[in-house]
Amino acid sequence: MRLALIGKPQSGKTTIFNAAAGQQETVGDFSKAVHRAQVKVPDERVDRMAELVTPKKITFTSIEILDAPGLSGKGKEAGKLEISDDLRQSEAFIMIVDAFSADAQPETDIQTLIDEMILLDYVQVEGIITKRSRKAKLTGDKSDQKLVGLLQKCLEQLESEKPLINCEFTTDEEKLLRGFQLLTQKPLLIVLNIAEEALGEADSTYDRYSRYIDADKRELAVICGKIQAELIGLDDEEKQMFMDELGIKALATDRVIQKSYALLGLISYLTADTPEARAWTIRKGMTAPQAAGVIHSDIERGFIRAEVVAFDDYDQLETMAAIKAAGKHRSEGKDYVVKDGDVILFRFNV
Repeated sequence: MRLALIGKPQSGKTTIFNAAAGQQETVGDFSKAVHRAQVKVPDERVDRMAELVTPKKITFTSIEILDAPGLSGKGKEAGKLEISDDLRQSEAFIMIVDAFSADAQPETDIQTLIDEMILLDYVQVEGIITKRSRKAKLTGDKSDQKLVGLLQKCLEQLESEKPLINCEFTTDEEKLLRGFQLLTQKPLLIVLNIAEEALGEADSTYDRYSRYIDADKRELAVICGKIQAELIGLDDEEKQMFMDELGIKALATDRVIQKSYALLGLISYLTADTPEARAWTIRKGMTAPQAAGVIHSDIERGFIRAEVVAFDDYDQLETMAAIKAAGKHRSEGKDYVVKDGDVILFRFNV
């Protein structure tokens, strides 16, 4: 899974990338450099399971974040329209918005960036319609005719200056559009990058811009990129002292990763035994055999049952003996839909 950072120049995009990735890429580098990192998805449940089973290894699930050249920040006035395949192939965008400078205009910047993505999609969709319409006339191919009709629906949405993620599509239509990697069809996390002196107003800032939140489509976070970047390289004790001094309860970059993860419709289930305590990423709504397939296809193929304990029960009761005595251990079959935080042991035979 890949998250791509987008934003106007000097919005603090690379600073926040560095903070999330624990790296020191050059800030203000306007070259065509692409920065990538695999970032662990913070999950206190994994740490707790490690306390209970004392494994030899602890593995968090991870997600790729990308900082690459992208939008011009000129909205409808954008000139030559180009965007890298790296950005197009991302599953969701993290939009970094300047809310720290003296002349910051967050609302204007958010709309400008969305307008530019709408324009990029419009140009792309219009071009595809031209090519596929010509092909449909020559061949009479009904699948091309069907696609052109769907793309016309997209074009109408974009002409009304609305992102495609706000348009209703059937499951089949979603599949047809997926290969085109349209920008406004992707979930968006808006990150307001505030100044250090505004840290005490972070909650009120969040409330003020909360109207941008749209369930499963758009989320919001408030972060001071400068402070988060300064935490890089500090040892745990120094980091905690620094956070306590500033009244920071948790790393804001951790919240950004967690919110992005949830925005993609992802959840984690856990496996925990002596060799390893581990979180596994799956799509919300996956059945037990599908979730098992994330570990290995043989487990899905030979699935017999899933032995499941809710994390909260494991956390409270601490041992499998106590869990079973309390009746909190369940045996689930092929139709069971895995829930976030389930601790699972798969039984299978191949």
